Amino acid sequence: MALITAATALASAASAEMTEDTCSALAEFAYPDLRIEVAEFLSGATIDETALPNHCRVEGYLEERVGSDGKRYATGFELRMPVAWNERFYFQGGGGTDGSIRPAVGVNTIGHPPALTLGFAVVSTDAGHNLGDRADTSFGLEPKARVDWGYNAIDLTATVSKALLQAAYGTWPRYSYFVGNSNGGRQGLIFALRHPNQFDGILAQNPIRQQTRGHVAGAWSVRVLAERAPTDAAGKPIFTQFLDDADFALLTRELTAQCDELDGLKDGVVDSARLCSPDFSALECRDGATEECLSRDQIDAFTLIHEGPVNSAGEELYVPFAYDAGSDFMGWHIGDADAFPNNGRKARNTSMHNVFRDPPDPDFDVYGFDFDTDPVSMNAAAQFTDAASADLDAFKGAGGRLIVVHSMGDSGISAVDTTRWFETLQNRYGAETGSFARLFLLTGVRHDRTGSGPHVFPGLEMLMAWVEDGSAPDHRSVSGGTPSRERPLCAYPRYVTWEPATESWGCQE
Repeated sequence: MALITAATALASAASAEMTEDTCSALAEFAYPDLRIEVAEFLSGATIDETALPNHCRVEGYLEERVGSDGKRYATGFELRMPVAWNERFYFQGGGGTDGSIRPAVGVNTIGHPPALTLGFAVVSTDAGHNLGDRADTSFGLEPKARVDWGYNAIDLTATVSKALLQAAYGTWPRYSYFVGNSNGGRQGLIFALRHPNQFDGILAQNPIRQQTRGHVAGAWSVRVLAERAPTDAAGKPIFTQFLDDADFALLTRELTAQCDELDGLKDGVVDSARLCSPDFSALECRDGATEECLSRDQIDAFTLIHEGPVNSAGEELYVPFAYDAGSDFMGWHIGDADAFPNNGRKARNTSMHNVFRDPPDPDFDVYGFDFDTDPVSMNAAAQFTDAASADLDAFKGAGGRLIVVHSMGDSGISAVDTTRWFETLQNRYGAETGSFARLFLLTGVRHDRTGSGPHVFPGLEMLMAWVEDGSAPDHRSVSGGTPSRERPLCAYPRYVTWEPATESWGCQE
């Protein structure tokens, strides 16, 4: 934490001090198409029992309008500015399809304090819509709201935030950072691709890089399970009656048994999931057995979901998913509903209907998805949402630094997709790739960045060291998990391996 401590000490270098009067004056801040709703000075505030420093909270709205659907839209944001500012700006990435302004405290990597408490000014945004329910994806029917969510609102928010910091402190941020997970990870890649001069450093975790194709994988999961699951009296499939926690535990146990030693040490845990390609045929029930075994349909479903969607010609429509003993498979695919409708996240998601189809279709039934024709309807949405390009010339030229982290146990967004994208970067930039972009894969970690594998690492500190001191993120460690352990954080394409000669963990390519 030495770098962050030193950064906090730089607060005295700011040319103006944040006071109650300075804060309240921001209510009259003049900026095109901006309305400041709140400019309040907060003292003694806390969040989740964490004490926050004295700071100014500004809530504002950009480009307020009535959309073509008759609903009110704007890009809402919250900017928090500490009294003791370290001259650093932190954009807190969103999640899901956004739709609300989350407290801008600087949600950091797991196990590390909020950035606001370290002296950062922090902003968050609703990404262009707030319809009262974050699960409401009907904004996708409004053309500008779709584009705002895809990329425009985050750029608007970053730009107005820097202007407010200049007005409040009398100086521009010395360094600007973006940190996000899930859709926030996607936003980080979007910034690097579309707005390459906004941030000096970006930490993109579990990025939903191809959300359009990811939803095709979701529809594939629904189809695979619906074709095999028991049905109710109305003929509706019930996923929890097909695969339960005990069944998943059998699959996980077999996966661990086959892949444990791939990291070089038989210790009951898998630490290199990217090497794991298990065969579950030994679990199939035979000779009348019904306990401690699985049906052929259960094994096939688990395998097909991991292999990913294909059309009738066998052509890949999304990438495979990694086999990881610590995955969040049950929550994403099965859920816990004992009656129809199924409530796994893949089955209940409506954003595919409203945001990722062109034209949107609120009444679309994911159970009827046609893998030959329906994927085409999602191509247009890719233009405003996907971070598909490997052209980071402008970001690289501006001196930007990009750290991408993906959890191998992420059953919602495939780490294989992120890996393939990173390989296109390597093909484009060759040996120079590591000078500005690095990828780290975490075994046993889920989409929410927790799990049975090591998942605690100083992501923000790593990014700051790279941007400000030129210290590339190597030779760091990741810790935590069950059992708790510490492993090297290996930059792709290297992976964790046990070295018997030294009886220690290292990185191997």
